[in-house]
Amino acid sequence: LEAADAVLEGIVRGKQEVLGDESLPIIPVLVHGDAAFIGQGVVQETLNMSQLTGYKTGGTIHVIVNNQIGFTTGPTSGRSTRYPTDLAK
Repeated sequence: LEAADAVLEGIVRGKQEVLGDESLPIIPVLVHGDAAFIGQGVVQETLNMSQLTGYKTGGTIHVIVNNQIGFTTGPTSGRSTRYPTDLAK
């Protein structure tokens, strides 16, 4: 589900390298379900790596759909924060 996050970031970084300017307006857009955003560690790892010199893209737009269908428990039992997006704070 979320394995595409790191792949997209790598593609954008590669395009910036080929074009020779990291500040060019190439903006990756990722769409997440709320359960996948908080429940899969690859999202957190991608966010943690976003400021590394060889991985920085200048920013990513994350669209998170709060559909509540991916969870097998209620929000109070499935995470320790109120919102799935608290991971990105």
